[in-house]
Amino acid sequence: MFQDRIKTLRLERNMTQQELGDLLSVTCQAVSKWETGIATPDITLLPKISKLFSCSIDSLLFGGEGSPSHGSKTMMRMDLEDAKIECSNLRGIVMRDVVMDGAEIFESRLNGIRIHHGGMANLSLRHLDLDGLSLGFSQMNGAVIHDLGGHTTPIRFAENDFKKSTVDRCDLANVKLINCNLSGLRINGSTLRDSWLLQPEEYEPIHIEDVDFHDSVIKNSNLSGVRIEKCVINGLTINGIPVEQLIAAYDQIHGSK
Repeated sequence: MFQDRIKTLRLERNMTQQELGDLLSVTCQAVSKWETGIATPDITLLPKISKLFSCSIDSLLFGGEGSPSHGSKTMMRMDLEDAKIECSNLRGIVMRDVVMDGAEIFESRLNGIRIHHGGMANLSLRHLDLDGLSLGFSQMNGAVIHDLGGHTTPIRFAENDFKKSTVDRCDLANVKLINCNLSGLRINGSTLRDSWLLQPEEYEPIHIEDVDFHDSVIKNSNLSGVRIEKCVINGLTINGIPVEQLIAAYDQIHGSK
């Protein structure tokens, strides 16, 4: 357990809670809460604690021999509910079985981060670098994803619940959304160029407005009742047939009556 590990490491170095708190820029009361299991440190402090005690983050969280850290960045079973993470570098971190309900992550680098089996209801992601983000088997219902910039490494979402979430002003070019629950999802003012949107089951309506879908693919989906209004459809095809041809054929049939 983290609470036992942090206390052991502190005592091995004859360090008081106040001294440890000073080194980490937190109060001695915060250190006391860590050691009694009342609270856990902000996720952004873990690399600093790991470096301070010359141990891997894995051994810091779960005990063990604690060999010198060589960049291990795996985090499991962390409770980050309602946490606020700002201006942080979380590149390459792997999170498993984490609770991040109501958390806010903004102005941070999440390049290559992988999150699996997470609870992230009402999570807020704003102004982030998400190059190579991989998110799977997680609950993100009610999440707000806002103003995410461009990326060069594809982002991948698989088997996630985005029910009633909002994607606003995001560059999601080349993003893959695979087998996700998009029931009630709202996408506003975003680009989905060259993206894959695979949602084989029927859910509540999705609201999409002011989105650039240029060269995107919607596959194995139920589009019954879908309305496309006031959209640029140059090059749009349905089952391989250009929409321009379908419209021209429709006009010819009805114009001849």
